[in-house]
Parts: sequence; C-alpha cells; structure tokens
Amino acid sequence: MKKFFFIFVCFFLIGENGCNENNEKIEIKIALYDSISPSVNLLEKALHYGWGKYEMNVRRISFKDIINGSLKNYDVLIIGASGRQYFHGLIPKWREEVKEFIEDGGGYVGICGGANIMTKGYEKPKYLMDFIINKASLKIIDAYINDEQNEEWQYLWKEGVAGEPPRGNIPIKNSLLPHPIFGGIRERYITYGGGPGLYNMEKAKGIAIYEEEPMNVAPIHYFPCKLIKTDIKGYYSAAETTYGNGRVIIFGMHPEIPPRLNATIKEYFGLSIYSIPRYVYRLEGGKLLNYSYNWWILRRAIAYVCNLPLPPIEELCIFLHKEENKVVAYVENAKKVEFYVDGKLYYEDKEPPYEIEVNGKRVKAVAYGKGYAWDEIRIA
Repeated sequence: MKKFFFIFVCFFLIGENGCNENNEKIEIKIALYDSISPSVNLLEKALHYGWGKYEMNVRRISFKDIINGSLKNYDVLIIGASGRQYFHGLIPKWREEVKEFIEDGGGYVGICGGANIMTKGYEKPKYLMDFIINKASLKIIDAYINDEQNEEWQYLWKEGVAGEPPRGNIPIKNSLLPHPIFGGIRERYITYGGGPGLYNMEKAKGIAIYEEEPMNVAPIHYFPCKLIKTDIKGYYSAAETTYGNGRVIIFGMHPEIPPRLNATIKEYFGLSIYSIPRYVYRLEGGKLLNYSYNWWILRRAIAYVCNLPLPPIEELCIFLHKEENKVVAYVENAKKVEFYVDGKLYYEDKEPPYEIEVNGKRVKAVAYGKGYAWDEIRIA
C-alpha cells in the first residue's frame, strides 16, 4: 500500500502569517465511503482540517473504487452512517479489499453502520437484516453488537427530515475512558442515532461507554402510543483494535452530528431521512451545540489510526454559502478568516460577520484557530 508520506506544496501557512507557497505539508489521504445519509456531508466538512505540517485531504469513494483496488491510494478509510456496506460486504472481493487494506497498514474509522461492519455482528440474530449484517461483517473488532431492529434501530428508521441539521441530535452522555484521542476529557455528550452497544470483547479495547439510555433521554413511540425500549446503557460506545499493521477505531454514536441539549421530542407523520412516509420524530427547542463540538474526536481518531501526532482539541469549523452577490462564512472559534477567489488571496477578516462581495467563479475560505479549517464554494 502506498503510504501517506507524500509531500506536496501547500497553499496555506498555519497561524497568523497567511499564505506561503513554499510551505511543505504532509497530506493525509482519506477515503470517505459515500452514502445517502445526510451526515456524510458533516463528516466531509469535519475533515477539511490541517494542523502543524499535516493536512487532511478527503475524497468520497464508492463500491466500485474498493472493488478495483483504489484503497491502496489512501491512508485511511472512513465509513459513517450507512447501510450500503452491509450489502457490499456480501461480496467476497469487497471484504477482501477492505481487510487487506487495513492489514497492510491502512487506518480505519467507523461510525454507527461503519462500526457494525467491523464487528462479529449479532450473537443471536433474529431479523433478516441481522443475518445480512452477520454475513457481511469483517469481524476485525471482536465484539458482538446490541443494536436491535425493534429497539435501537428505531432511532434511525424514525428520524424525520425536518430541522437543521436533518438528524435527531439526541444527546447521550458518554464516559470517555483513558485514551490518547480524548486528551484527558472524561465525559462528553455525543449524538445518538440508532448505533450499537459493543460487548464481549477480548482483543479489542473499549474506549467509551454509554452512560444514558436513549429511551430515557428521548422517548419515542411506535405509532400511535407504544413506547420503544432500548437497553444499551453501560455498553461500550466506542472501541479500538489492531489488525495486521493497521489500526481501527469505531464509534457507535455520531461525533460528526452536533447534539441538542434540553430539547423536546416531537412525533408526527412525515418523511424519514430516507424519504419514507411514516411516523417520525425530531427534536425541537433546547440548545444545539456547535457543529464542531465533537469534530476534534474524529480528527484525532484519523491521526491516531495513521500513527501521526494528534491535532489539537478545538471546536473550529467554517461553512460557506452564497447570498445574492455575497459569499458568507459561518464560522466557529476562529481567530481570523482568509478568503481566496479563483485561487488568489482576496481578503482577510478578523471580525464577524465574515463575508465578501465577489464576482469570481470559485471561493475558498480558511479559518484559523490552533489549526485551520476550510470550505469552498463555486459561484454559478
């Protein structure tokens, strides 16, 4: 496998000194498995990040990319909230390519469905999907999953499209066990969306634990009134292991999705996130925490499985959108923002609102904190 110590000339210099075309960076090549789940967009945004001499470069890949051997061109594979890998994993060639990539030294980070595919699956499968997952699972994390179709999975199946971002944002308190990626932080609210509780590990190591029950934090119902029950409190919510020369970290929860605290559950007939008409739920009111509230966990997990120095613990992000003749940046925790138009430095802004008037074809903005994050938009 082609390893990640590929040096390229970076366009940006970290810190307060702006752009320096002679500054060399080490690129971390990330393969993000594409999905119809809206959270894949947040994953991509979270990984537009650099620190020190390291910069993440994320590209979406597909089933065809894995089958044709393209993983060898990347340093780490990340599979997030997706169900397609369960069916792709039924193809022996797909499983072989992923396992070989990790065994040869590639890193892997899995979230929710991307966590399930790495485990042994269900100890006692009951439903068709359980048997499919067991057949597809790579069994690299030696854990069984507590993720019942009529219990925990309902927090996925019944999520409504309303709200911003379009997910449930259910805040479950997690105990973070001593591990380098957590940097000494021992407790964190992390969004839950129907992911697994992990148990019966021997080689793999649990690194976080669910301290609350979804059914207590956000009670939802089968239509019209029967309460859905869950039982993952006390189970591991994250784990790590090695496989050959590669490192693997999985999360049953969703660090890419910001949790909403002190919110109210609303249930109604509408469209699920998969555009299926049914009885769904959303969270209303309360306080939506920063988009980047837990993104540092993902960024540090990527660095960890690549055996790199870990990035700083910081909530830093930037999103661009167009308003008439302006490009406006939503920014969290930045010291300054640099705007580039068609590849050239256009404007530096140290105070909100961060925006520019522009007639160019492409705008890129870089937000600087301890590290730096960026976003890019094309102008029609």
